[in-house]
Amino acid sequence: MFFRQSIVLRFIKSATALPLLALISCENTSTLPSLNHEISETDMLVCQSLNFESDAFQLSDSNDSQFNVFESLFLDSNAYQLPGNPTKENLSAYFKDLRKGYFQKDEGIDYSFVRKEYHTFTHAMDVMITTHALLNSGGAVYLNTGERAALVLAALGHDALHTGVNNSFLIQTNHAYFQDTGGNSLQETRSANYVLQLLDKHRILVTSEEMNDTQRNEIHNARNIIEQSILWTDIKRHKEQIEAVELAKKKILNLLNQKRLIQVNEGIVGAGKLDMRQGLNLSAFIDSETKMLIASFILHCADISNPGKDWVKCERWAVLVMNEFFSQGDLQKQLGLKPSMNCDRNTVSVPSCQVGFGKFVIRDLYVLLEEILHDGGGYLLDNFNSNQEKWKALHKSCEKTGSPYTMNFLPPSKEGGWMGQLRSYEK
Repeated sequence: MFFRQSIVLRFIKSATALPLLALISCENTSTLPSLNHEISETDMLVCQSLNFESDAFQLSDSNDSQFNVFESLFLDSNAYQLPGNPTKENLSAYFKDLRKGYFQKDEGIDYSFVRKEYHTFTHAMDVMITTHALLNSGGAVYLNTGERAALVLAALGHDALHTGVNNSFLIQTNHAYFQDTGGNSLQETRSANYVLQLLDKHRILVTSEEMNDTQRNEIHNARNIIEQSILWTDIKRHKEQIEAVELAKKKILNLLNQKRLIQVNEGIVGAGKLDMRQGLNLSAFIDSETKMLIASFILHCADISNPGKDWVKCERWAVLVMNEFFSQGDLQKQLGLKPSMNCDRNTVSVPSCQVGFGKFVIRDLYVLLEEILHDGGGYLLDNFNSNQEKWKALHKSCEKTGSPYTMNFLPPSKEGGWMGQLRSYEK
């Protein structure tokens, strides 16, 4: 693989970043065409070195390493191309401002309890990389150049301004954000609005008088994908989204099979790497509402992809999310409130919770994803099935011995967004 000189020079400036070189370098392929041109194989494959195996904790360890990932996805010669062709300077400034939104502390929340273990900038980076990996594993077949770029950008901003507690807590405590926004997708709405405001501030995805109608429509479409896909990450809309994708699935797959340039192996239904190598793209044949649904579905799957990663990453993320839940439960007890579901550290079994979440939420999601994206969905589903067996074994062991599961707490770095301090029992 050939490393571009610009990437090498950036990493030479920081010795601590050198181990990341192989992880985020990208192949030197041709520049993306305008959005209306025929899409080739190399146009659809962006930065293949970022994939499902990428370690978001390592790639988010420092501000420099974070920006290098963003640069490889949005600023390099074969990067994602946003409609309107925003400047590198504007994109860089946008990234820095967006990152700040993950470090905010909010009034009315006691951060001696709440430490933002999970909803950190490291999580945002992980979701962005996973969204990118899902597109590169077949998802790009369904979307055009600008739509793919918008979706990856939405992934990075999907939890900006997250408070470290869930929507139910904000409603339960009558927080000012609940009073201002209402209870429907409360934090998702704040995140979407924040992203759109920053795009306006930095003149990204904004229309101008000299643009023609096609260019204006491309920008409006990209902004709509960003807003709607972020709103769809609300876990309370999970069932609604599953049902909507199920209804659209037959139409999507029929079109895919009609337009395929080659015969696929028996058992392969959804789009995959083979389709992308053939340069297949269905964007022009899919209505905007269905493409919006597909894009939002990909982001939702990326947002809760932790159970589908290798066991080391799966367990690490599970411990972080459970710690964040338990921190919220501790605060609720301090306020004389009943802890939300799965938030009471004294009664909730971590392995049992993971088994239940997998059974009632993740399994059907990944099965459906595999039907739409054969390779990407298959990767997550295979890992998930293996991880579920490990969680079940841990749960049985805890029941047999009477000893609780020991959480190995490995938070992200401070620059990765962790806002807490280790407690005595975690040291």
